[in-house]
Amino acid sequence: RLAAQYGMDMLVRNHISARHRTGCLITPGRKMWGKITPDDLVYSSSNVTAGVIHDAVYSARPDIKALIRLHTPAATAISCLEEGFQPITQDDAYFYGKVATYDWGGLSDDASEGPLISAAVKAVEGCNTLLIHNHGFVCFGPSVRHAWVLAYYFEKCCEIQLRVMQSGGKLRRPKKAVMQKAAEGSYLPEFAPGVCEWEALCEEISFD
Repeated sequence: RLAAQYGMDMLVRNHISARHRTGCLITPGRKMWGKITPDDLVYSSSNVTAGVIHDAVYSARPDIKALIRLHTPAATAISCLEEGFQPITQDDAYFYGKVATYDWGGLSDDASEGPLISAAVKAVEGCNTLLIHNHGFVCFGPSVRHAWVLAYYFEKCCEIQLRVMQSGGKLRRPKKAVMQKAAEGSYLPEFAPGVCEWEALCEEISFD
């Protein structure tokens, strides 16, 4: 419901999931996000693409407990650029050195693609985002709140990158040492994704 409220949804498509027992609970893929309730979550998705991508990320990273896959406009636009995501602002610090990439293979409806997706995630140690070229992105983390807030910020960061590119001005890149310091500070306990935002976000939704 938060994803719909913040314009991050695409009708019934895309998914959020969380580990549960030996599998994961996942959004159904057949209901508008703004109408989904806890009772609508399913143990396995009827959407084969969701199954392939989500299972592949969980398989690659046992520490991951939740993930969200989206096709939001700015991030999808960035996924179509040869240079991809470029960390150039303070808000990008969450993603500095933490974005893996994967070449979209079509519909992602073949289970044999799973190991390729897993390998892409493993290729960037400690990554929290998988940018799928010409497709969209996946954010993941130790909780739903962590993954959702990362996804929100990733879309915003991509919006800024596109605006900078559209300006036509000469790009001023922060020094690597500055970005590294900002990245380390972003994951201090009081600043980690969702720590400050989640309670306030949950106050904005109702299941009545």
